[in-house]
Amino acid sequence: MILLHGWGASLLTFTKLAKTLSSSFTVYSIDLPGFGQSTIGVPMGVEEVAELIHDFVIQLGIEAPILCGHSYGGRVAIIYASRYSVEKLVLISSAGLKQKLRFSKRFKIRVYKILKKCHLPVKMGSADYQNADNVKRIMLVKAVNTDLREYLKRIAAPTLLLYGTNDEVTPLSLGYQMKNYISNAELIELEECGHFPYLDRPSVFAIILMSYLLGEDYAS
Repeated sequence: MILLHGWGASLLTFTKLAKTLSSSFTVYSIDLPGFGQSTIGVPMGVEEVAELIHDFVIQLGIEAPILCGHSYGGRVAIIYASRYSVEKLVLISSAGLKQKLRFSKRFKIRVYKILKKCHLPVKMGSADYQNADNVKRIMLVKAVNTDLREYLKRIAAPTLLLYGTNDEVTPLSLGYQMKNYISNAELIELEECGHFPYLDRPSVFAIILMSYLLGEDYAS
């Protein structure tokens, strides 16, 4: 099993989950390019990151990994699973579909462009954007503006989507949209969870995930 963390995080975010999963699987939790202990000098697109993961899989001699991606890591997992064989795919609060901007957001962008054109200092963007260096800002903008629905349509592996009911970053409605594009998928709503359900309710999350991956073997 390979765990792919979200934007701004590192492999450490999966420490507890990886320990639980390791009782039944060989678990690889890695720092994606530019995060944790991984350095990066030039921007990398999500497709390039997916290819790096594939190189990693080849080096390990794994034929069909179980791929588990959170948020940005979900984007990487989607592209990987659309191209290569995976035993199962797990998408946690995954991003991947462009959403229509609310009027307030469109208005802020318009004001930002006007102020920038007038050479006036102004800061705008999500916390992820503000906290990123120039290289990762380019990566983030490109990732957010890339719609993955065509990749979702090509996924054949059994897929589990896990979304928190209180998630305001990748809302539950987004999860249902993504589910509609995957031929063999099911979605589970995690009550009282936000964007990090595996941290909000770790015990419940682990039971759901292990039950899905092991089926009757886990119950026994």
